Formats: sequence, C-alpha cells, structure tokens
Amino acid sequence: MEDTGGTGGHLLHREQAEASALDRNKTGPPRHPGLQSHAFLDIAIGGAVGALLRYLITEAMPGAQGGFPWGTLLVNVLACLLMGLLTTYLLKGRPHPSARLFLVTGYLGGFSTFSHLIDGIESLARDGSWVLSVTYAVVSVLGGLIAVVAGLRLGGMIPHPADRSGGGRTA
Repeated sequence: MEDTGGTGGHLLHREQAEASALDRNKTGPPRHPGLQSHAFLDIAIGGAVGALLRYLITEAMPGAQGGFPWGTLLVNVLACLLMGLLTTYLLKGRPHPSARLFLVTGYLGGFSTFSHLIDGIESLARDGSWVLSVTYAVVSVLGGLIAVVAGLRLGGMIPHPADRSGGGRTA
C-alpha cells in the first residue's frame, strides 16, 4: 500500500528526488552517492565550518553565559530556513555531487544542533523557569517549521541555471 498522505511518503519522495538529482549517470535507477572518500572530506569540512559559525553566533548573542539561549534559537531557525532554501535550490538542477554533502549534511549538520536545543530547555527548567523552558521548546519547533516552509518557498523563487525555459528571469 502506498503512503500518499503521510509524511513518510513525502520524505521518501524527497530522498529519491535528491538521489536522482545527484545521479550524473541517468541509466537505470538513481544511484546513491555512497561512502566515497571525498564524501567524508566534504562532510567533515562542511561540519567544521558550520560548527565554528554556530559557536561564533551563540557566543555573540545575549544570554550566551546564562539566561535565555537566543543564539541557539537563532542558529536553529536560520538552519531550518537554509535547509528549505538549499533543498529546493539543489533539487531544481544538477548540482555538483558534493554540494548536498558539504552544504546540507556537513555545514547544516554542524551549524544546527538538537543537543544544544535540549540543553537550553533543560537548563531553563533546572533554573526553575518552566514556562520559559516550554516556551523556548515550542518557539524553537514552530519557528523551525515556519523557517523550513519559508525556505522551501524562497528556494523555489531563486532563478536557477537549469531554468532555461522562458519566463524572462536570469540568474
């Protein structure tokens, strides 16, 4: 039985579309990029850059040394926005095989962080700020969802070199 309405079917479709977009050899079924040595390097460098930028942003934001975790909230919402943008943009054309590994898996994987989100929720609760703790959790999840949807829509509006059909838009 095919899952047409649930998120499982949509996620499977997205994974298949991503694998297809990354497949330079269109003979046969989509080829997954696999565990090639360059994939490890792409992910490692992207993750290092993302983690460093996350650190710099969270340290520069108010509340870095205690209080409300504004930096982590900002980073995670920005990461969701970028996830939507990159997903839509990369699926529009034929990106370099390393693009998704470097940008999405590596960079965004190092930039955003579920563990810091949970740590912030726990820290606020431990300090007795239960309402603030729950508010932070809800705002993080809803803000992230809104940001992903916005990113998907914005990504669809970005002209792409693969969009060579009419419309008069140029990159």
